[in-house]
Formats: sequence, C-alpha cells, structure tokens
Amino acid sequence: MATLLVEIGCEELPARACGQALSQLPTLARDALGFAPSKVLISPRRIAALFEDVPTRTEDKWVKGPPVAMAEKAAEGFAKRHGVPVDALQEREGHLGVEVPGQALAQVLPGQLDAIIRGFRFWKSMRWDDSGLRFARPVRWRLAMLDDERIVGDSSYGHRFTAGAVQVPDAAAYPEAMRDAGVEPDQDRRLGAITRDLDNLGQWTDPGNVRTEVVYLVENPVVIEGRFDERYLQLPSRVVETTIQHHIRAFPLGANRFAFVANGGDPDTVRAGVENVVEGRLEDASFTFERDVKVGIEALAERLGSITFFQGAGSFADKTDRLAKLVEALGGGEAALEAARLAKADQASELVREFPELEGHVGAEYARLAGYPEAVSAAIDEQYLPDAADAPLPKTETGRVLSAADKIDTLNVSFDLGQRPTGSRDPYGLRRAAIGLDRLATEGNLSIPRELMDPEVAEFVEERFEGLLDAPVEYVRAARRASVHDLGGVARLAEALAGLPDERFDPIHTAYTRASRLAEKEEGAAAQLESALLVEPAEAEVAKALERVDSEIAAALDAGNFGAAVESAAELGPLLDRFFEEVLVLAEDRDVRANRLRLLLNVRDTLGRLGELSQIPK
Repeated sequence: MATLLVEIGCEELPARACGQALSQLPTLARDALGFAPSKVLISPRRIAALFEDVPTRTEDKWVKGPPVAMAEKAAEGFAKRHGVPVDALQEREGHLGVEVPGQALAQVLPGQLDAIIRGFRFWKSMRWDDSGLRFARPVRWRLAMLDDERIVGDSSYGHRFTAGAVQVPDAAAYPEAMRDAGVEPDQDRRLGAITRDLDNLGQWTDPGNVRTEVVYLVENPVVIEGRFDERYLQLPSRVVETTIQHHIRAFPLGANRFAFVANGGDPDTVRAGVENVVEGRLEDASFTFERDVKVGIEALAERLGSITFFQGAGSFADKTDRLAKLVEALGGGEAALEAARLAKADQASELVREFPELEGHVGAEYARLAGYPEAVSAAIDEQYLPDAADAPLPKTETGRVLSAADKIDTLNVSFDLGQRPTGSRDPYGLRRAAIGLDRLATEGNLSIPRELMDPEVAEFVEERFEGLLDAPVEYVRAARRASVHDLGGVARLAEALAGLPDERFDPIHTAYTRASRLAEKEEGAAAQLESALLVEPAEAEVAKALERVDSEIAAALDAGNFGAAVESAAELGPLLDRFFEEVLVLAEDRDVRANRLRLLLNVRDTLGRLGELSQIPK
C-alpha cells in the first residue's frame, strides 16, 4: 500500500471554481482511480488530493466474451483482440472470457489524472491552447506521486511571489513542503487562521459571508487592520458596509475600522493601498448619496416611467401601478400603499446604479430623510426579503405585504412573457421568488389569495411546497387540488392530512377513491340528484349527510379550520361502507342507476374539497 498525491496547478482560480472543484474532485477521483481521496486540498493556484493506503496495482479484471455456443465462430477473434491464445479462454456462466491482469498504478496514473482534469465542470471554463482541454483557468503544471516516485511532472510550485519550483520529497510530505514554500494548501486551516486573526482584532461582522470566498483568494492569509476617514460615517451604515464587503472583500470592525485578508506582502504597503481604494469608493458613494438626497425620493419616483423593468414588462412606473393593486388585494393599509408607490424609486438613484445590491435599502434611507413614517420606510427596506431559501422574512406586516406583492407581480409578468425557468436557468430568480411567497404564507402567516396568481404561476409556486413542508410529497400534491382559497391554507391542509392517524384518514380516503372509481367508470350519471329516486335507506342516509357535510367542509376550509373539515369528512366513511354493502349502484332501472352515480359523484366532489386524495397511496 502507498500514499498517492495528485496536483493540478493553475493560474489563479475564482473562488466559485475552487468551491466547485472541492465538491467534484472526490467523485472524479473515485470514477477514475477506483478510490476516494483521504483529503482534498484547494487553494487559488492548485487543486490537490492525497490518497492514503492505496494499492500499487489495479485489480484483475474479467472480460466476458462470446457465449460458449458461439465459440467456434467468435472465440478466435475475441482471443486475438486480447492477445491470448484460444485455449487460454475460460468459461464462466455460459460465456468464454479472459482474466486481464491488473497493471501497476504508476503505469495507468497519467491517463487517470488526465481523465480527472477533463472531468471537471465549472460554471465558466476556457480554452487556451489546441489540446481541447477546457478548464476554469489555464493548467500550468501537473504532479502525481506514488510515495517518493514521480509519475507525472517533476515539481510543484510555492507562493507566486516568494517561492519557485518545489521538490516534494514524497506524497505524504506534500502539505508541509507547501507550507515551507509559503502556501497553506489546506482550505480548512486557512479558514481557521483567518477566523482566529479576525477574533484577535475585536468584534468583526460578515453579513455578506465573504469569508467563505476570501479563503479561496489567498494562499497564505495575513489579516490586516485598516481605517478610513471618520467623515464617511455620515453615510448610511449599509453603504459603508457594502463598500467594505463587496468591493474589497473585507470585514467591518465597527466605527471607521475594517480588516482585510492579504496574500502576504509588506503589511504597511498593502494597508496603504487598500485604504486608498476604500476611501476612493466611499468618496464616490458620498458624492452620489448627496446628489440623490438633493433630488429627493418623490422626484426619483417621478422618473420611473423612463426606466424599463425588463423587456416586455413595461417600465418601473407600470410595475409600481401593479404593486399598488396587489397590495390592496392583499389587505395592505395606507402605509403599505404608500410604500408600494415609493418602493422602486431608488431604481432612479445614482447610488443604486453604483451599488445595485443596495436596492430597497437606499430607497428606505431616502424615505426616512424625506420624513415618511417608519412603517413606510421599513417596508421599502424589506420588500426583497426573503431573498434566499434560508434568508430572514420581513419583520413588519407592511413589509410582508409589499414583499408578497412584488414577488407575485414578477412571477405573473415573467410567466406571461414565457420566461418560466428551465433546468438551471432562472435569470429573474423566479424559483427564489416562489419559495419566498411560500415562506411568507407559512412562516409569515400572510394571507395570500391563490387567485392573485395566474394559474400556471400558482402551480409553480405550490410545487415549491414539496421541498419546504414537513409532509410527504403525495399529501402536498393532494392538498394543491383542494378548494382552499389561501396559499398558506394549501400548506396547512397538507400537514393536517399527513398528521392524521391511519384510522382517521383511511375511511375518508376509501370513501373518496371508491366513489370516484365507480362513478367515473360508468357513464350516464344524472345532472342532479333526485331525492324521490333514493329508494334504499342507505343511499338516502348518504344523501342527507352529504348535504350537511358539504357545507361544513366548505365553511371549515374557508375558516382555515382543517381539523374540523377532516372531522366532517370522516362522517361519510361508515355511511359509504353501508351504502356499498346494501345498495346496487348499477341498478336495472336506468333512472335509479343514474341517480346513484350522481350521488357518488357528489361524494367525490365533497371529499375532493380536501384535495385530490387519490394522489395519496394506500
């Protein structure tokens, strides 16, 4: 057994490509080599893996050939292809075949390493020569070692600015050899070092989660403290924070202090350069902020008619009009309507053009400066929340209403223009918007009428419940067909159905499926139920109960009392059992038969208020 090292050396990889390499390399290695790495080591200029206790030869392989019955015709050709005499072929399970001995790992490793390299799939890749290889960045060296034997390549390379070629003494010594050359190859150690040094500087924050990106931007992290002029603290705190986080991938330390991660170099020189960049960005932000404030949020809102929402969807002024109507339909009050009118005003601001990630927040600041109530300003600030599956919801009721209106409008308009997401393509973030709506309806307890969404949009939004709810998919699919008017009601009904014990749910399910199956199988049901034709006591009892239960279920669903709806539905179970025991549905009398089929259809429709129960396997 031996230790194997494989290393792919590149030009500096983007952080996103490093993350993709980290997730893909174990599978690629297993497919190519037959075993997974003990450790994957990813840094900006290298993708490496160590494999411990690996066999030095590949396993023997049985190659199945022609059936024994065809040996006379095919055995000679098969043997020739594999370079063995015919009499060397062996018989197994009715076929001839040959045992191909394993090869030395060193012999097959070059081809396996090439297969690994060509197997990577990055979000963006490039070609740089005529080899046909595509990779996130040009590959500059390859190294594969089996213990101290170099199989591919001769050396690795240390830190770009402080070291050159590195002779790795043996595969197991690779990490320490890199550290001696100024490179920390282990991403977990780099992350730990960055976190420890940030902790030593005081209370640091990372709202943009840039730490997980920075760890792949440096080979030898050095955390340095920087400062900027205190006059920039007059800017909204989020503007300062965004400048620090998004433009230099640094961490706010409070007041005018921040910390950034360098890849070595003289700290004073690096600090001066970074501080100069930060102050330049803050000066630009200060200039545009003051200009926007001078214009005012009302004047900015008046400019929305000249700004396109997206192609075919009109202007932001058109979107504003649609938002107001949706907010009103969602039950929003005066504050929500005012927030809807001003929600997109910052799209006309210079500061959002420079910092698009601050949309909504900038508008909220301008609304506060203009003297609008905090309920209006807070809703403008929260209109895009939740902006991820695990992101926080708006804290205010007004914010939740505006957020739901914005998401419904974006979904309706996009679907109307044929912009439904396909595969991994979702340019308008429609999946995120749909999940956000579902969470507003469930976690945020916001009443969202299903009728506000186009039918195709409603299907798309409710499909997301299948991955969000703590209920089996079949129950969610059943509830999506229920006569529930509210989006959150679909979720609560699915959970109520899934939570029923079998002894409570089975009679409802059986009654629904038996009534559906028999009534739909036979033609000729009457248009409406005739009480005079209910000649058997059992069918008359079902009809009488059905009239009461139907209204009870409808009222309970409207009130969101799903427990009561299920209780009412359960009353029909034993009545239907008696009906099927005592009543011949397909009676000889045509009118009686048609009336009984109508009765069963009515049972199906009444229980169907709870959803398409046949979706649930029993």
